[in-house]
Amino acid sequence: MDSLRSVVETVALLSATALCIYLIVVLARLKEVLILIQKDLSEIGAKAKPVFENLQVITEKLKSVSGKIDDQIGLVRGSLESVKNAADNIVAFEQRIQDSLEEPVLRLSTMVAAFVNRIASYFGGAKAQ
Repeated sequence: MDSLRSVVETVALLSATALCIYLIVVLARLKEVLILIQKDLSEIGAKAKPVFENLQVITEKLKSVSGKIDDQIGLVRGSLESVKNAADNIVAFEQRIQDSLEEPVLRLSTMVAAFVNRIASYFGGAKAQ
């Protein structure tokens, strides 16, 4: 029984040793994989940095362009407002001129018509006599 026990212990120790050696090999391969992953991530980081810098430049240019577009829209709005104000002023000026001239012209035409009627009636009456 002691010999069986020592055989089992020896087999168990050999199995544990084999397991430890296998674990060491697996850890070594894992280390290599992690080193490759680290290199890949470093390369990705190195290649991504210029992309992010370009993206930042593009973003700044877009902000600048959008600011200029906003300025131009403001100018167009101001111009349209000026045109609208000028049109309103012209309409108001026309209304003032019409209000100031319409009544005197109507009075003058009424007076001229009355004068012509009186002259016509005078000459018409003079012919009848």
